[in-house]
Amino acid sequence: MKVVLAFAWVLLATAGNAAAHDLSRAPTQPKQALPPETLQVIDLGKEIPGLDGRQLRMRRLTLKPGGAIPPHSHTDRPAVVYVLQGRVREHRSDLDKPLEYGAGDSMTENAAIHHWIENIGDTPLVGIVIDVPNTGRAPTFDTDQILKAYGLTKHEHE
Repeated sequence: MKVVLAFAWVLLATAGNAAAHDLSRAPTQPKQALPPETLQVIDLGKEIPGLDGRQLRMRRLTLKPGGAIPPHSHTDRPAVVYVLQGRVREHRSDLDKPLEYGAGDSMTENAAIHHWIENIGDTPLVGIVIDVPNTGRAPTFDTDQILKAYGLTKHEHE
């Protein structure tokens, strides 16, 4: 089962700094991740002209202690995350050192960042993720198109 966690902390091209992104430790499959629970969905095509095929989605995501989400990006699927419980370490392509978040913290996930996350606490990591996924009916955009359109910088793999 493919679990796409937008924890993100849970975003685009990839590691500009191998020490921060630490791909050697990154899992290749989700580890100790429960299936996301969809809480609410709004069909944005019925709410805002020009957004056919897009949703505004809210999910609860849970990652057990020791769990991790593999490297991924949020190209064409931006998100915001609010941590309800636990501690997470986010390894981002644009930073020299990983970031750590806990209950009450929030973060954004956008097209310019490639990242992976891990639960560094001894309790489940629980977060609320709100994202704008493509249902398959909307035009899709690749990372380069989004970066160019919005003047963002790409962080390359080493």
